[in-house]
Amino acid sequence: MNQGKVWRVVNPTIGVPLFLGAVALTSLFVHYQLLKTTQWLPAYYQGGPKAAPKAADATMAAPTVTAQSATPAAPAKQ
Repeated sequence: MNQGKVWRVVNPTIGVPLFLGAVALTSLFVHYQLLKTTQWLPAYYQGGPKAAPKAADATMAAPTVTAQSATPAAPAKQ
């Protein structure tokens, strides 16, 4: 463990809950900011209606096949 000597300074019964509490508070703060500053996340959490598919997502028609020339290519002159 790289930082194992930190427990000589901070007792694990204090340090571990303090660290986990800081992680939890940071996570809550980040989620709060996302809810406050974006429009899509609150709508997602509310279960809003799905958007209609865009034209680019619609099914494409099958490609057309063009007929090839029935005459064979002329032989190369030597």
